[in-house]
Amino acid sequence: MKRHRTLLLRLVLLALLPVPLLSEPSHAQTLYQRSIARLDAMAQQAAPDDYTFVVMGDSRDGDRKFKQALELARSFDPLFILHGGDYSNKGGEEETARFLSLVDRSVPDIPLFVVIGNHESCKVFEKRVGPSNFTLSSKRLGFTLVALDNANDALRAPEQDRLRRELASASGALFVAMHVPPRTERWRGHSFTKGADALERILTGSKVQALFLAHSHVYDRSEFGGVPAFITGGAGAPLPWFGSYGQRLHHILVVRVKNGKAAYRMVPLP
Repeated sequence: MKRHRTLLLRLVLLALLPVPLLSEPSHAQTLYQRSIARLDAMAQQAAPDDYTFVVMGDSRDGDRKFKQALELARSFDPLFILHGGDYSNKGGEEETARFLSLVDRSVPDIPLFVVIGNHESCKVFEKRVGPSNFTLSSKRLGFTLVALDNANDALRAPEQDRLRRELASASGALFVAMHVPPRTERWRGHSFTKGADALERILTGSKVQALFLAHSHVYDRSEFGGVPAFITGGAGAPLPWFGSYGQRLHHILVVRVKNGKAAYRMVPLP
């Protein structure tokens, strides 16, 4: 009798436990992990002498424009999309979930990677989006892109060392990305100084073909350390009323690599 009462009590307690919803999305993998798997598969099918990827950044507070940017990017059949950071305003779970949902609905089959921005929460970013430093590479395509965390307005020694190591071992078409632009005579505002001199020394004389940046909600092209440098922060965030540099428009940057050489085309959103 006692045994039956114990079994009954267990059944009652189990009935009171919350039942997980079968429709609830799984967060076992980050966006980065899902995208890496797709990129590995797509790189095996892409033409090694002619492929395209798209760069955009700063989509916070502009979901409608960001959706247009993703749709425009899709039209170029890119190998992947690189988001330069600031997909959110405060970087919380709710904003991150909305960003991931929009990406999954708009470009479910295109790998998308995010450089951490100053508006992101590092804890939420690494849990749901991906690592704050990462490298994309394909031996078959002869391609390497190094993404670094400088969201706190500094390129710290660990990131500098990582970039040196990656560039020393990489070959082919090389690219570097980070969120905040380095301070220059042209880029005086919304830029970083701590570690900027080290970055310039690393890039000078290297085989890096482009430095991709965001943070300022404009499009601008300049040069840093002898390398073409692009600010592409027009993926949906509010445009500035005025500024000392750049074009104030929503846009994407299309990068086409033919025979190992990259060409760049800024495309405004319709």
